[in-house]
Amino acid sequence: MKVIIELEREDFDAMHDVIFGVKDYQPTDEQIQQIWDSLPEDIQRHAITYGSNDTVFRDNLYDWLEDN
Repeated sequence: MKVIIELEREDFDAMHDVIFGVKDYQPTDEQIQQIWDSLPEDIQRHAITYGSNDTVFRDNLYDWLEDN
């Protein structure tokens, strides 16, 4: 069972910067939410535990975006 997490503004902003850096486009909040929902649980769990501005989360998001 997957739990739905509602992102806060700071989460959208942090993820936006990483997505823009990898994909070179301005994602909407809806697109960011879809990416979040697609992330593996271990990456989501790290963001929930340490925050979306955490370097490890941002690095993991970057790597995941490059591979997907």
